[in-house]
Amino acid sequence: MQRHLVTVPASVFRLSTVDWDIDWRSQMSGEANDGNTQTVFNAFPRWVAEPQLALAGEMLRQWRAIRLRAQGQVGILRIIMTDPVGFDPAAVGVDQAWLETGVPFDTDQPFSTGQGFEFDPFVMADAAAPAGAEVIRVLVSDMTVPAVGQFLSHDDWPFVVTSVTPVSGGAYELGVQMPLRRAIPSGAAIQMRATGLFEMVNPRGGNPSYGLDFVSRPSIALREYLNRA
Repeated sequence: MQRHLVTVPASVFRLSTVDWDIDWRSQMSGEANDGNTQTVFNAFPRWVAEPQLALAGEMLRQWRAIRLRAQGQVGILRIIMTDPVGFDPAAVGVDQAWLETGVPFDTDQPFSTGQGFEFDPFVMADAAAPAGAEVIRVLVSDMTVPAVGQFLSHDDWPFVVTSVTPVSGGAYELGVQMPLRRAIPSGAAIQMRATGLFEMVNPRGGNPSYGLDFVSRPSIALREYLNRA
């Protein structure tokens, strides 16, 4: 079966609940007579979520089309991991609306669709980091310093900042979790608004049903797609 990629615009993926979490894929064998327990990690960890969306009007129609393009569990959804307490555009002097509508032309006009260019703020990797690393080094220029607890990503592999230590000359060492699943080359862009690839747990999940108020609040269970080249 050929799986295809479906990009979900931030303007459509509007969440009323945010619950991104890591499934460490562990199994506990139970408690022994001496009170000790044993935990087995028998699969790669992955990101999971069961967010609720808040949709109305044009967004509702767009989400319906995106969901049907995904064809249930066939499609892989490329999603910006929405996090209202994560990256703050005001800290770098840009419009909050860019998070959803994108960056307009210099004339402040968007495309005819009402959307602008994708707003993709990033910092640069100041040194190469191998797969499995729990510390990375980034160079911050005109971008705000990543914050503890913020989602970041590289090449659609997300992780969370667990510590921030200034080094020198605008460089910072960041503790990250989960450990990197892919190496990050020196000079690579690290997205300040994390993106990831997800599949639906339930093929009928996210159905945008609505009542007389024409507002839909569908829930959708997501799990990170790991089978990548």
